[in-house]
Amino acid sequence: MTETGFFLIVTGLATVSVSLTFVLFRFLRSQAEGKGKFLGGTIRYGGSLAGFLLIFGTLFGAFYRLKSDPGVTTPINIGGEWSLDLHMSTSTKLKGSVTIRQRQGDPVITMSGEILGAGAITFDSMVGMIHDRDIYLVYENLKGERGVIRGKAMTDDPATLSLVYTDLAGSDLNNDPTGTLHLKRAR
Repeated sequence: MTETGFFLIVTGLATVSVSLTFVLFRFLRSQAEGKGKFLGGTIRYGGSLAGFLLIFGTLFGAFYRLKSDPGVTTPINIGGEWSLDLHMSTSTKLKGSVTIRQRQGDPVITMSGEILGAGAITFDSMVGMIHDRDIYLVYENLKGERGVIRGKAMTDDPATLSLVYTDLAGSDLNNDPTGTLHLKRAR
């Protein structure tokens, strides 16, 4: 929310509060008392000032409860089931499946999958995120290899993704330090 928008909302809340206070204390003969801490001391107030502070405080509190702050979001949706074609640095090609978990609009993602073939490989991401259109995941497989997966989503709801994996130095156990994961959404 911009500063101008916030100023307009607070001014509107104050105007409504003054109007309601005027009606309450001019025509309905209401009474109100209050006390609060101010600069280390306690002040007491009553009458229309107390009514104004009570109404303004209630409306301002309601404004903050109703105002939604989504925090960091992304329009990119890559959550779901994907089929996998793995192209290893050794020119070996394997198939598998991947599940990407993502809440709607949330840039935080997790990915787990299984690569089929001689000695199936199961892997899980430790942490993952989408930043702008870039996708980053830190992974570990059951053999203890760790690395980084990175790629780019070209559209908000891609049907295919190409991600490059790179094992961390000292973590490559199968002489395959880098490769490409080609994902196709299983719809």
